[in-house]
Amino acid sequence: MKKLVLVLAIVFAGALSANAQLWIGGGLGAQVEKNYTAFNVAPEIGYAINDQWQLALGTDFRFDKIKGIEGAGTTLFLQPYVRYVGGTIGHKFSLFVDLCGDFGLLDAAKAYAVTLQPGIAWQATDDFTAAFRFAKVGYDHNIYGVDGFLLRGALVAPEIRIYYNF
Repeated sequence: MKKLVLVLAIVFAGALSANAQLWIGGGLGAQVEKNYTAFNVAPEIGYAINDQWQLALGTDFRFDKIKGIEGAGTTLFLQPYVRYVGGTIGHKFSLFVDLCGDFGLLDAAKAYAVTLQPGIAWQATDDFTAAFRFAKVGYDHNIYGVDGFLLRGALVAPEIRIYYNF
């Protein structure tokens, strides 16, 4: 883990010296159902290498409570990803696909997932961008409730992230 943090620090230092476009942001989420309640906070930092490629590192802190089960589950995930921007629609919208890794840090079962997550980004201003991920396809080892192939869509409630561009 220390080596991963060191490598990421070197990469971000290189990005600063190369005048790459940095961004920070993330998302907040909540899911309230009859027998289940969940909240999450997911900050991110990343940079754009060029117009097509971006690298980012995020974390996701989740709090889950299931009715009838004592205690609440808290989890922390490390979420690095590489984004490929495949095309644009006008000047404000771009289509992308993220190659994401999710790694459970507080999990004794060593949960992880590697997924492709397509989405669309809207650059509202020069400083702010909103990104919407609407599906996950890949391999899951106990993060999203499966141990094997994962196919999950979220067209009704996409994952929304807001970013501030430097």
